[in-house]
Amino acid sequence: MGIRNFVLFPAAVFTFATAFAACSASDTTAVATSSTGEQVCVPGHQTACACFGGLEGMQTCRDDGSGFDECDCLGATTSTGTGEPPKPCGNSVCADDENCHTCELDCGVCEPCTLAPKCENVFVPKPNPMHFPSLDIPKMKLLSRAEISARIETALTKAGPEIRLLAAALDTHATPNEHALIPALRKVFAENATLTSTIRSQLMTAGMVTPAAYRTKFPFHVPQLPTPSLGDADPPGGTVECGAPQLRIGVSNVKVHEKDDLTGGDEIYCVIQAEAAAGGELRLLPLTSSLSNGKSFNYSLESGVIWGQKGPKIPLGNMQLTYDCIEQDSSDGYQNLINAVGKAASSIGGVIPGDSGWIFTTVGALAPVLSGALGLNGDDHLFNAQQIIPLDIQLQMTNGVSWSVRRGDDGNFIDGGWDWELTVQAWGCAEYGTL
Repeated sequence: MGIRNFVLFPAAVFTFATAFAACSASDTTAVATSSTGEQVCVPGHQTACACFGGLEGMQTCRDDGSGFDECDCLGATTSTGTGEPPKPCGNSVCADDENCHTCELDCGVCEPCTLAPKCENVFVPKPNPMHFPSLDIPKMKLLSRAEISARIETALTKAGPEIRLLAAALDTHATPNEHALIPALRKVFAENATLTSTIRSQLMTAGMVTPAAYRTKFPFHVPQLPTPSLGDADPPGGTVECGAPQLRIGVSNVKVHEKDDLTGGDEIYCVIQAEAAAGGELRLLPLTSSLSNGKSFNYSLESGVIWGQKGPKIPLGNMQLTYDCIEQDSSDGYQNLINAVGKAASSIGGVIPGDSGWIFTTVGALAPVLSGALGLNGDDHLFNAQQIIPLDIQLQMTNGVSWSVRRGDDGNFIDGGWDWELTVQAWGCAEYGTL
């Protein structure tokens, strides 16, 4: 099924807004509201209102002048955006903001979308996805401790919403009207003193000074994100016939080609962040079994998805994936992190029950800070790479593709070096796909 992430306003709220606009001092056709129950609009007066797909309908003031009727979208038109009267669908002109989906009368019947699958039963990837070598990272260079520290310092300097949120949660003093995310994370940090101490110490070393001081300088706010509009005349990354691509991306496998210590096996966990214009998602992959040379570990579908955790999702632009995999000599720290994320996610919402993942629709994920702090705290940092998934290839990716992210500590994979590989796959659909 398609993903419809629209912001829908109740009719009563919209009616109030349009009535308020119609009753402004400059509108000679409207009458001001009074405490004595006078009319709020002139009976029969009409005003524009929003309809599905970016179209405009009309609202009419009731006969008693008490307010406007619900928006009538049956004769919806497209707005010119220039202050000119809206151009109606059916005027024999296919306007710039019309297409074959929103106005078949003017733009003709859509050609079938033969570039992407239907949005039906696409939660599970196709078998044997096509290898996409342009996305391979064949020889990852491991970041030094200084470079990891610099990454945290950069995040602090940019003061993005995820760092502001983290600082507010680490500040033990509550403030009036805090966003619900803040007390939820603060409670988790209070219950996981070791994890909290590690994160706090690394942030202060990187220049935060104190969470309270940083929070005062950079208060947390929820940024407004664009919402996908099905039937868009210019779908991001897609075509008019197909619509915008909707993707799921997941890690399917980790394989050890070579490891530098000769005895025993290693257990690793990965913190992977996916960010795009439509929001961010954070996934903590399960701790692997003990891996030695030639061994691999397969992730289940739902434990490995890093984008589209609740279903195929429109990115709305280029995507950035950040991979951080860490060798865990003891699972205690990892289990604490899993518990912390699970508790916070369950109270915040936006997470698949039983999985270790966050889906952020209003703030960026915290993976670079969390994984950086853990890596600097003593665990072996095996992976730390970033890559961009360009918008112009995302529609093609809906048909099922795979690529690898591979790391050798010296780039030559010689004896005694690291050689680990993640296999990533993507699949999805388009709203009007036919495959």
